Amino acid sequence: MTIKPYSTALALAVASVSLGAQADSSDVIAISDWNYGALYEAGGLQAENLMDEEVFGPTGEEIGSVENLIISVDNRIVAVVAQVGGLWDIGDTHVAVAWNEVELIGDGVRIPVTEDNADDYGLFENEYVTKESLQQIIQVDDDVEAGIRSWKITELLDDYVTLSNGTGYGYVDDVVFSDNGEIQAIIVEPDTLYGTGPYAYPYYSYDHGWRPGDPAYRLPYSENDVGELEPFDYSKFDNS
Repeated sequence: MTIKPYSTALALAVASVSLGAQADSSDVIAISDWNYGALYEAGGLQAENLMDEEVFGPTGEEIGSVENLIISVDNRIVAVVAQVGGLWDIGDTHVAVAWNEVELIGDGVRIPVTEDNADDYGLFENEYVTKESLQQIIQVDDDVEAGIRSWKITELLDDYVTLSNGTGYGYVDDVVFSDNGEIQAIIVEPDTLYGTGPYAYPYYSYDHGWRPGDPAYRLPYSENDVGELEPFDYSKFDNS
């Protein structure tokens, strides 16, 4: 299966779609109904803890590091992108491994990639990776570009955050996932004017609150709304 890069016209069309789209009011969870307790109890994964983690091969040897996470339109991790192979004859290469093939271990992640099968997980012309989850991933200048209905977690991390009226609020410091890889919340580090966070907020998806390429992540809340939150306590969040 050959993956064809986007045409310039399509790339421009994707970039121009609904910048700054806001969540439909019927989908917005009121801050008074937003419960950190459920996040603490459920636990899960943090994007910042996964990024740059050491990557190990199937026999336990260190082979590289995590560079990105690919998120599907239904807000789940569908693949881990890693740079591997520095000690192999093939040299450094980027691979994408479906999330259900990634094993979380105490000191990093283990993937079924070896020097012999690395091409099977390559980001270009890789039928296995694209068949069910990634579909339109392409490789450009050693970087990864997500398809029209999937995106990279690095497009959201450190993104600027505004309130519903467009006022600057802070930036996305982290993203919290459930154990099965579904986004549960974004963690926002506010400007000093708004307290000493971080604060956790519901994530509003591709179709309702934010799209890759938007100039900022716009929270559907006012200054009064965000003033109701207590800081998010990472020590209560079980991400073991």
